Amino acid sequence: MDIEAARKELEQLIVEHGALTHLSVKKYGKSLIVRSDTSQGQQKHARLTYLGRAQWGLSFPLHTGRWEQSPFAGSLPELWETLTTNFAFYLEYN
Repeated sequence: MDIEAARKELEQLIVEHGALTHLSVKKYGKSLIVRSDTSQGQQKHARLTYLGRAQWGLSFPLHTGRWEQSPFAGSLPELWETLTTNFAFYLEYN
């Protein structure tokens, strides 16, 4: 698994969405962090962690700075669809 290629793929999915231009993707180990820059600093919106066999897991940030794993897993396009369809509020610019 090439994490840099996965980062570029996720960034392309963001660009293709069109309405979420404030988002960017940062590599962190085997994870991709979807984030945005705000006047207070960086805001983390979601984390996609490589699970193996082209599968990724989806987590959301907690107020404590930790991550809450969700039950969702799939390919990057599948999880992006899950994020934008079911959890769009996590991607809002604050």
